[in-house]
Amino acid sequence: MSEGKLTKMQIVGYKDPKFKSKVGGRTESVFTMQINPDSYSFTFKSLGDQAQILANNKELDQSTIPDKKNLQLKFHLDSTGVIPGCNDVPAAIDKFKKLCLDVNGSIHTTNYLKVIWAKGLAFPCKLESLQVDYKMFSPNGMPIRAQLSANFKEFVDPETDAAIVTTNSPDMSHMRTVEAGDTLPAMCYDIYGDPSYYLQIADINNILDFRKLVPGSKILFPRMQK
Repeated sequence: MSEGKLTKMQIVGYKDPKFKSKVGGRTESVFTMQINPDSYSFTFKSLGDQAQILANNKELDQSTIPDKKNLQLKFHLDSTGVIPGCNDVPAAIDKFKKLCLDVNGSIHTTNYLKVIWAKGLAFPCKLESLQVDYKMFSPNGMPIRAQLSANFKEFVDPETDAAIVTTNSPDMSHMRTVEAGDTLPAMCYDIYGDPSYYLQIADINNILDFRKLVPGSKILFPRMQK
């Protein structure tokens, strides 16, 4: 890359929590910023209740609990012709939503994302919320300028999370691979002897539709206080 060349921030979509398989071709898998943001910010959050569940109500060494981060990002879209790169603001917003916000039917959850900007930022995450503020309109009422405020939540796949968080219990969790015909309540019954934990397990593993488990995917079952 030649010195002085402008590098655009990009958001890349993946189908798997290990960030190895991109969503479709380059057009479908990448959203490139028309205008780079002036700034971005991080909010740090502890694991909180999830760490307590993993610890089975035992005291954790706080140095072993990784902080979860949220990335706040504001950027603009402009189809007035003043800045190249966007001919249709609503269409650009729809592309962003399809990549980052809509549920991908093939994996039954939203896409796994990386926010990338040159060598300074490579953030694995999922989009948590999006606000769109329309700033300018054509004579027929079509938006031609908008500001998007996006909040991305850091994503660490459950298997890596289990390896990072350590407790005094050597059998604190189980990592199971989903097989055809498996259901979350049945798997909870098999592990805990109680199917009622399925909503907690779905939340811990970021499973949006527990009725449609994907064969081959891995699910973390932490120790639970009974």
